[in-house]
Amino acid sequence: MTNDSSDNNETASQATELTYEIGEGESPSEAVVRATAALTNTPVIDLDPLYSVMDPVHLDGLFSESSRRTDHKENSVTFSFNGCCISVAGDTVVVRRSE
Repeated sequence: MTNDSSDNNETASQATELTYEIGEGESPSEAVVRATAALTNTPVIDLDPLYSVMDPVHLDGLFSESSRRTDHKENSVTFSFNGCCISVAGDTVVVRRSE
């Protein structure tokens, strides 16, 4: 997980953007929730459920191994979640605070 804020001295709670690398064995939906919790400094349990804005099964399916072998190798999706703009592409989740 990397913090791509413009001020390297910013604390995580003040950062406006976070780039999160999806780990081995971690699903994209899990990564979205963890990255959002990290950027917003909110416990995972206190976030709104992901399924209220995005079906986690479909999100995970977009980035499954079989999906990567098809013509859709560069799948990406962007949506709003818990006051943040979420972008998932490849093995990366980018979370930006909504202004």
